[in-house]
Amino acid sequence: MKKSLLALALAVGVAAPTFAEDKQPDPSDLTAVNSFAFATVDDQGKIQGMVGVAGAYSEGNNFIGLVEHGVSTKTTDNGHKAQNSRLRYFQVIDTGSAALPQAGFSVDYMKGWAATDQSISTDIVALGAIAKVTTPWEAVSIFPNLAYVTGSAESTDPSIKADIKGYQVNLFGSIALDEAGKYLVIQPQFMSVDVEPKGVQGKGEANVFKVKTGFGMPISADGLWWTELSHTYTRTDAAVKAIDFTGVDNDNKFEIGVSYYF
Repeated sequence: MKKSLLALALAVGVAAPTFAEDKQPDPSDLTAVNSFAFATVDDQGKIQGMVGVAGAYSEGNNFIGLVEHGVSTKTTDNGHKAQNSRLRYFQVIDTGSAALPQAGFSVDYMKGWAATDQSISTDIVALGAIAKVTTPWEAVSIFPNLAYVTGSAESTDPSIKADIKGYQVNLFGSIALDEAGKYLVIQPQFMSVDVEPKGVQGKGEANVFKVKTGFGMPISADGLWWTELSHTYTRTDAAVKAIDFTGVDNDNKFEIGVSYYF
């Protein structure tokens, strides 16, 4: 496996150590990525679990797949505990280019679950292109990702539905701090979508800007257990033309996670 695939795993929010095939786990060996389980909790009462699998179809053709599910421990104003699921897949191949040594594609499916008669469910898919950009520093890895977003939102009342279309820009960045495995992640994201209700007039739009920063490190001598502490800032600007509504929401979230590799 290439070092850049490890960097991508780190950047998308996974504390990813590396294991040599025939040796004890060694976090300083950036040559392979193994399967893992990852659990997090944040200061807003959300618990999330993730399972990831990474590998290579052939030399220079690498992939990583992530399955997530999160549930809030707090009850919303609508009387339910919010839940969401996410499936992500990244595949990159060696290009031979000095400036863009790897390029490929991404698939990101996000599901928001409706739990009561007043809640809204969402199905969103982002299909994109991803590449590794060469930097002057070996410890710094950057993967820009541009994706087309499409999906739908609907209430448990079948008459309330809307189509969602737009785009999403991500920058997956990671910085290796030392040979023991300590790292930083930096992940800015911007998503802009139009929301078109079915059967009624008045299109809405939303712009979401998000920045995640985090620090991770191994917490066991064998390199099987890792932890990550992160902060995510989110700004949401929304507007609905039919009712002349505009709104801005700012949110800060602190999260701690523990991962186990097997």
